[in-house]
Amino acid sequence: MKRYLPVISLLLCFALLFSGCKGEKEPEETEQTTETTTESVQNTGTVIKDGKISLPFNKTDGLNPYFAKSNENLYLCNLLYEPLFSVDSTYKANPVLAETINVNGTTATVTIRTDAECRGSNPINAYDVVYSFNMAKASYAWSGMLSSVNSATAMSNNSIQFNLSFNDQYVANKLTFPIVKSGTADTQSAVPTGSGDYYYIQNNLKNVGNADKNISLFETDTNKSSENAFKIGKTDVYFNDLSNCNYTSVNGADYSVQLNNMVYVGLNSARGALTKHVRSAIAAQINAEEIAISSYQGHATPIKLPVNPESAIAKEIKQIDVKSNKTLAESILDKCGFINYSGKAKTNGAYLLSFTLIVNNDNRYRVAAAYNIADSLKECGFLITVLPLSFADYNQRIASGNFDMYLGEIKLDSSMDISQFFGGGAQGMGIDKTERVVTEYYKFRAGEITAQQYFEIFSEYYPFVPVCFRKGYAVFSGDINPQTNQFPNNIYSGI
Repeated sequence: MKRYLPVISLLLCFALLFSGCKGEKEPEETEQTTETTTESVQNTGTVIKDGKISLPFNKTDGLNPYFAKSNENLYLCNLLYEPLFSVDSTYKANPVLAETINVNGTTATVTIRTDAECRGSNPINAYDVVYSFNMAKASYAWSGMLSSVNSATAMSNNSIQFNLSFNDQYVANKLTFPIVKSGTADTQSAVPTGSGDYYYIQNNLKNVGNADKNISLFETDTNKSSENAFKIGKTDVYFNDLSNCNYTSVNGADYSVQLNNMVYVGLNSARGALTKHVRSAIAAQINAEEIAISSYQGHATPIKLPVNPESAIAKEIKQIDVKSNKTLAESILDKCGFINYSGKAKTNGAYLLSFTLIVNNDNRYRVAAAYNIADSLKECGFLITVLPLSFADYNQRIASGNFDMYLGEIKLDSSMDISQFFGGGAQGMGIDKTERVVTEYYKFRAGEITAQQYFEIFSEYYPFVPVCFRKGYAVFSGDINPQTNQFPNNIYSGI
């Protein structure tokens, strides 16, 4: 193998690409924080491999996409299995096995290509799609994304009807789960039959159309061992989602990976002082740019709306300044009568702008962000007490509604669906479901109002305050020219 391109220095970061899919149950990751290192180790490329390139394979996980949990193996599954639709770096849905989709109310009808087939000229039909959906619906990696897709029914050999929780014109973005032949994915150890460019045999991936194109799999068991394997030249790719806040400099072609994990401030509207006006003042005052640069050490993209700036939807919306707007915040508070101080916080005579902000103490990026938020809000009359808690205590406080504010994180699906905040799960705690920002959301998803119209409403109410989307990074050897337009969903595209 060839070694090596020089390091392209980029600051990057972020939370698990796939594990956050179940964020409606857990607002925070559970992984413990380790200290950031700046170690730089040369990839020597001295290991002889059967394949032209070598990729990490987590031996504890397997290649069944409905049982896999590790980033390493879920990315490998992209080479073995194809979805109905794939999304690119702008989170735009493009048909793969699907031919057409028609959304009518709470029903989405998908037709699949008549030439869709697995290895060995084994056709893929609607019954395979229904089987795959049911497996994905119950899986670790895909269940969160499919939470608003209730069921799938084969209407004919190449037509599937999906039943939806609500009219969703963006549902194609959710139908990105892998499709396999019915009955081939029942056990964790199974390697299902798929229609991808590669198939698995004896710790190698063989290309369907080119017998000479071979990928060797090097066994690892943790992300750290995957990192070490790359450093000594045993693999050609290393990916880190930075869920443990541990950035390590590694020699190779280094790329930022913009992930879809959103950090946000949860607000309890049941606390009398947290009216929509006060929530808007909080959003205006928070300096998301400073948090991304300082608290997250550059490993995040600042936001004030719950839409990834890289997405096509973001291009339809007039963006809000991600810096602090103290003038606007104080103007809002003045109009609400918060002009006098009682102790260290402003009051309007009825309510005091004194709140507790809870945060999971396992992640030092979020803890740092919480203190940044407290300091920023102090400038316009808030008194914010930051309370770091264990993961269990943090979750218990949110589940019981026993909080004023919390700093959370959730992985949004590629359609930027925030309906989990308006349901009965953890993200919905503290949000008044009767407010216009909730009811109008489903009109937006149905295509009855535009993205701009809805997010103008969102910025009036701020049921929660988006802060940033975190980043990860991928490093490649000189043997690979990655197709970055497929990041973050498929870092192996084009291999």
